[in-house]
Amino acid sequence: MKRWLYRIVQSLRTALPEEAVARTARATDLVQRGREIGSVPFLWSFLFGTTQPDGSVTKVRNFYEAFTDHDAAYSSIQQWITPELKQLLSETFAHLSIELGATESSLGGRFDRFRDVFITDATDCTLSAASFEDFPGYSDDHAGAQLHMIESLASRAPFFASITDVRTDELSQLQIGDWVADSLLLDDLGYHDYGKIARIDELGGWFVNRLKVNSNGPITEELERWPTGAISLEGTHIQDVLPDLYRSEIDALAQFDTPSSDSELLPCEFRLVVTQSDEAADEEDAPDADHEYHLYVTNLPKEWFSPREVAALYSARWSIETLIQEAKSVFGLDEISVRTTESIECFMLASMVMVLLSRYLLRQIRAGLGSARDSSVEEETETQPMSFSKRLRAFGTDILRMLAEQFGYSGEPGETIVKSAIDRNVNRHALTERVAYGTVDPNLTKAGELATIRPG
Repeated sequence: MKRWLYRIVQSLRTALPEEAVARTARATDLVQRGREIGSVPFLWSFLFGTTQPDGSVTKVRNFYEAFTDHDAAYSSIQQWITPELKQLLSETFAHLSIELGATESSLGGRFDRFRDVFITDATDCTLSAASFEDFPGYSDDHAGAQLHMIESLASRAPFFASITDVRTDELSQLQIGDWVADSLLLDDLGYHDYGKIARIDELGGWFVNRLKVNSNGPITEELERWPTGAISLEGTHIQDVLPDLYRSEIDALAQFDTPSSDSELLPCEFRLVVTQSDEAADEEDAPDADHEYHLYVTNLPKEWFSPREVAALYSARWSIETLIQEAKSVFGLDEISVRTTESIECFMLASMVMVLLSRYLLRQIRAGLGSARDSSVEEETETQPMSFSKRLRAFGTDILRMLAEQFGYSGEPGETIVKSAIDRNVNRHALTERVAYGTVDPNLTKAGELATIRPG
């Protein structure tokens, strides 16, 4: 095990070199917040301490003390959780995204036509109700933050993330630019906007968007011809004919517009793909739907992909669903107990940095599996991101201990345990001692005030 642990720690140091971490911490002015705390051990302690099942500032402090063998007051750790730390974590996230992108695997098969495939999504994080003012939730007694991200299917990792409250419109976080050129974008319903997809098309990108099942654009041309006697769809609105159709799929051109939009690219004409679904329509998605079809809008040519292939391409969105599940169930993104804006954002970013580190390590392990293979190590095809992340988190203390050794720290775990049991408020009298021996003042009327009196 030690051989693999050593390789993992070496890979972590390669991913985040200590010199680069210290330099970035100085550049963000983070080190000015507390010179007695080392930026490199603090970052590693923060990443592992906040993403444990009981992740907290206290956990970060405990990990830092074990890492460095130096006492650190809770307030000293808390003082480092600042906008400067958020900037450091954001730059660390960007750096790891670039590292993964530089070693990205080529997309083959049906994806071979695209430079990359980008998938957008957002997920909610439950917060303490005390955070409502900065992160209002769906109701007046609920606080929640939302993480918006874009995943690169080639690198199997997110390369963009932003944090808002849950009431923020998801579409406002997706800025279309030159990065979409020659790439395929798979959007969730929350990011759907006709002006946006027209912009993607203008920039030379490709898209497949799921439409709500009650979308009702007018059909201008059928791309698939049916036998004589079949219902003609040209000139009709899709919702007018779907309830009476028995076709398994529809392939047509339709006009799309948003009357309230100020986009000069609207109205626009794109390919409308409709496939029959085996599942009943989602009532929340379309409460008035009276058919069982999935609707997609795309600018992919019919000559490239059939209707069923278009639906299959969209199913690749499952990749980001598993990434979100990994961040929430393994690295603590599901629920965060801290309350300040800086703490919440830093905890959320730490979860995403750990996802990227896990993906980076997994890629390194897979690359070297042949030369250092042991019978107890899983095969490449079986070493999946989720199970790998769980093991990475489970052995977090071992990883931190070896990192500390390689950085030149020589702390003794047993000594750290004993130190943690020492009463930091030794001059205060214990409650039971006050109750047993405290002097009673006849002028005190509140029963609980006896406990505040020191022994005479």
